[in-house]
Order: sequence, then C-alpha cells, then structure tokens
Amino acid sequence: MSINKKKFKRSIFHIHEDNRIAFGFTESDADINDIGEYLNAEKILQLEQVHGNKIFFSNNIQEKSEGDGIILCERKILIVIRTADCVPLFFRTRDYKYAGIIHIGWRGLYLGIGQNLIDLLKRMGTGTNDLFFFTGPAIEGRCYNVQSDLVEKFRESDFIIDDLFKKIANGQYLMDLIKGITVCLKRIGVPKRNITHSDICTFCDKRFPSYRRSDQAKRIFNFVLFK
Repeated sequence: MSINKKKFKRSIFHIHEDNRIAFGFTESDADINDIGEYLNAEKILQLEQVHGNKIFFSNNIQEKSEGDGIILCERKILIVIRTADCVPLFFRTRDYKYAGIIHIGWRGLYLGIGQNLIDLLKRMGTGTNDLFFFTGPAIEGRCYNVQSDLVEKFRESDFIIDDLFKKIANGQYLMDLIKGITVCLKRIGVPKRNITHSDICTFCDKRFPSYRRSDQAKRIFNFVLFK
C-alpha cells in the first residue's frame, strides 16, 4: 500500500487508490467537496460525531445520525470521518466487500468501539484474519499529556495500563492511543501484519490540524470510496 500526495483545486490530500477503492486524508483547510469531485462520488456521507461507540452501515445513515464509525457497503459513495488528534482507523475486508473508518479518541477506546466494529463485521461473515487496518494522522503518545484521573478510569476497564500510559511527572501521564488500538486489535485476533500506520503526528506536523496544538476549529477529512 502506498499513500500519494495530491493537490486538487482548493485541497491538499494524501490518497491510496486502485481499481477498487480509494481512501486517504486531507491536510488543513481542505474542502471535502474537492475530494468528492476528484473521485466522482455520487454522494458524501458524514455523521454527527459524538465520541461514542456507535457504528453505522453506509446505507443506514440518515440526516444528523449520531455516531463515530461508518462501514461502507455501496459503490460511488464517499464516507467521511473528521479528526483533529483522535485516531482515524481505516479498515477493509480481504474481499473488498466492506471498508470504512472509525473515529477513536480516549472515550471511544474506553467504550469499546473497536470491539463493536469487529463484532459487526463478524456478523457479516468476516473473520479477523481477513481484516486490514491503517491508522491515519493522529496525536502520538509522546505528545498526548493526560491527567491521573483518566488513568484511574481505565484501571476499571479491561485495558492493561502499561499498554496505554507512561508516567512522567507531577501526576502527568502520556497516553498512546495508537498503541492501545493496536494492542486491542491484536488481542481480538487481527494479525500484526494486517495493521499499518501513517506515522504522522498531528501535534508535531503543522500541515495537519491539531486540537491540542491550536487549531480547535479545523479538522482532517478522512475518507473512503468504493469505485
């Protein structure tokens, strides 16, 4: 898989495309309609994102549907998830029957949105060996400072604290969302070779908006389309 940089009208975006699928993410100040035009999308679907664990199939999304993940099951439909430090987790099945994106911040991770995705795809007949994942631009663990109360919250869950947090000083911790997501997927049964990463930190790389750095109103548009 290769991600290529493109400039189209008002937008700079990074994209992988072949004869079956296109997916990628934008830099700052992009216009999602540019992506729709570039990919000849017939429709653009987005959710009212709420930092939860609800996932929709694309053919069930209504106006103002609230959720944080979309499973694409139609051609020529562009699905979009917005992020600005949280992790956009892209996925597809081996047979290209389903693909999509889920938005994972600490709340989504805590609420088990990753497990919800796996459960939904298993019901549709897809095993974990046939799932492929890619983490898009997100804040990396070395840049994501959190308080001890969040660590205590996760102690009440099934997570192993050392997979998520590293103590620094004065009750401060670093939280590694990408590592936490990767560990969860592997424990569920997804092979390590099926999980790849963009290795772009939104906090460090100023081409991308970061809620924690300063760009609280801007978002990355993460997108997928079946051709």
